[in-house]
Amino acid sequence: MTYPALRFAFPVIFLIAACQPANAPATDIETVPSKIVAETAPAPIAIGPAATASGTPPLIDGIYVFPGCEGEGGCPNKNWRAIEDTPLLAEQRAGAPVIATLTPGEFVATEVVETRNIPSLGVVTKLAADNYQGFVLGETVYRLGYEGEGIDNIWHSGKYDSVSYDDDSMIAWEPDTAVTPAVQATLGLWAKVRRESGETGWVHEPRFECMGTLSGDENCRD
Repeated sequence: MTYPALRFAFPVIFLIAACQPANAPATDIETVPSKIVAETAPAPIAIGPAATASGTPPLIDGIYVFPGCEGEGGCPNKNWRAIEDTPLLAEQRAGAPVIATLTPGEFVATEVVETRNIPSLGVVTKLAADNYQGFVLGETVYRLGYEGEGIDNIWHSGKYDSVSYDDDSMIAWEPDTAVTPAVQATLGLWAKVRRESGETGWVHEPRFECMGTLSGDENCRD
């Protein structure tokens, strides 16, 4: 994969290095080595709604809604199998009335799957040697959620991107924002599912089999 910015970065870096005196003073920009090289750096991603006019990530009442499950592989399958008694809720809210209970072995079809998070806010304080994200010192970064394999999804400079745990030290993260109990009740992983009878409802932080291909479950329906 080729990163347009990197095609020009290496000649410029070489030229600057050649012209720099051996005992030149350090610059004001602090750089840290990155364990991710250009050839393996993850590409910018498009994981959610379009950008907002203000340049902040697209939020609904301060909540970022990721369309799916976080983590490696996600949960792309449409037919999930219950592994335990699972409350089916009338609303997308923890503590909502229970309208039914899914039983172990029961298949349900997903209609909506989303992860609702309050983004973490951070500021770029260092630049990696490759700086494949194109960070600028002092810019604001929003951590949206976990992608998998040590990679976080982020938002900066009006776009989606990603950052590894190795590069996380470049960002000074603020403490998580306190939220009201009402907001907390809506956060996390949610799925609206339909039973074979046609009954629908919401499940919160679902634990099912056959959610994705990486689970290795047998006798799944898709």
